[in-house]
Amino acid sequence: MDEPTAGLDPVFRRELLSTLQELMIDGNKTIFFSTHVTTDLDRIADYIAFIQNGRLVFQQSIHEVAEGYALVKGSLELLDRDTEKAFVHIQRTAAGFEALTDRVDEVKLIFGDAVVIEPASLEDIMFYLKGGVAHVSFN
Repeated sequence: MDEPTAGLDPVFRRELLSTLQELMIDGNKTIFFSTHVTTDLDRIADYIAFIQNGRLVFQQSIHEVAEGYALVKGSLELLDRDTEKAFVHIQRTAAGFEALTDRVDEVKLIFGDAVVIEPASLEDIMFYLKGGVAHVSFN
């Protein structure tokens, strides 16, 4: 299915997702759908295949994806050529930086308590793997 919940009101969206989930309970059925609504994936997906520009970026269980990435927030002064290697993508702001990492243990060793490490949502992961705000156009 292509964008099965696009344009649906929140009540019907949840009902549809519940129905799809019920169909998959016995483990003998697979439902494949593409969507940009990551909250739908958070709600019912077992496995995620993330495709960007026709290339498979990753294909993992949703639990592996959630455990494999984290958001790191800290001061810009902490970043240099070496420390930046621990990140998949970095977004710099006037207040500091927010970055996606798939090397949480390494980040903890490098930065210790100088940064805040938070779980990354599926939306965060997809946003930063696509290149973050650098790839957003307002033309």
